[in-house]
Amino acid sequence: MTSPPTVRYRALIADLVAASRRHETALTAAVQSHADGIATIEHDLAAADDAVVAASARMAHAQRLVAQTDLAAGALWDELKEVRGRRGRRLGPVPPPLPLPEQPASATTDPIALLETAAARIDRARRGGEKLPPLILPLLFALGAACAAVVTLLAAFLQAQGPVGLLAGWLILLGAPLSGLLPARDLADRWFGARLDPGAIALTILAGMLATTALTLA
Repeated sequence: MTSPPTVRYRALIADLVAASRRHETALTAAVQSHADGIATIEHDLAAADDAVVAASARMAHAQRLVAQTDLAAGALWDELKEVRGRRGRRLGPVPPPLPLPEQPASATTDPIALLETAAARIDRARRGGEKLPPLILPLLFALGAACAAVVTLLAAFLQAQGPVGLLAGWLILLGAPLSGLLPARDLADRWFGARLDPGAIALTILAGMLATTALTLA
């Protein structure tokens, strides 16, 4: 049986209303999705702008730091040449910076700290170093004796290797009492920030002579 036109008309109207509602719902979702996408893009653009500004600020700071470091390094280089006197003329211009090797995180890589350390060492060299503390004298005596003993034993070993070894051993033995001077100088400079005075040098050589004589006569 065929439906009356009125019933079919009402059904079509209902379908149209449902389709209109679905269209409005889809349109609303599309508009909201578009707005969300625009907001996300604007947020990303703002974050990118902030990152660019921060990177530019860091780059400008690094450039200022490099310029200040170069000026300070040049001034320290001139001071070093002045302190070294005639030998300082052979130093030439400031050497170019070298890339640092891989270092542990605890290593000091701050250029300002490194320049301050260099300035302190140059100032100490200009003043002739700090005064040697009395406690270092026994260390210098022991160090001079130990170095001389090692060199003397090496000379004795070479002397037993034939005529050539005998000659080389005697030549090494002559320098045995002086072998502790370089380690003593490094010890005084590295740990105490001082230079060896004539008394400390004489003490180190005396210890080396005693050790050399004792081992030679043994």
